Amino acid sequence: MGAEPRPMTGHRRIVRVFEVTELVLYSAVAVLLVVIAVLSLFSEVQNIATYLANNSPIIGLQELFNTIIILELLMTVVGYMKRKSINLGLLLGVGLTAMIRQIITAGFAPLAPQEFALVLLATAILVAAIIFVGDRTVQA
Repeated sequence: MGAEPRPMTGHRRIVRVFEVTELVLYSAVAVLLVVIAVLSLFSEVQNIATYLANNSPIIGLQELFNTIIILELLMTVVGYMKRKSINLGLLLGVGLTAMIRQIITAGFAPLAPQEFALVLLATAILVAAIIFVGDRTVQA
């Protein structure tokens, strides 16, 4: 004789509605990140094609880094949706990639010395955080 399932109480129904809402919102964020990554990558391909056709400088280095950052954010969102946890190392890696992009493109984009110093400081802090935190995962 199997036990009959308990009916959902009002509290459990409310929690279930919020869980479904959270899943829908994270799915929407993931879809938007995919769209943004595809558009960013398409823009980069156009920049490279322009370079090859006109022998002009590749101006889309930031676009390529933006695509990488978007993909790292997508990995974070998908990881959260799968395991209900956030990998702190991956999230810190997103910030580190953004700082490295700033350092590499500093020769192309105007950056004041104070701003460059802040980028270097932020990079050092992120590297230290990655070393300290490692691949730690936080459960939601």
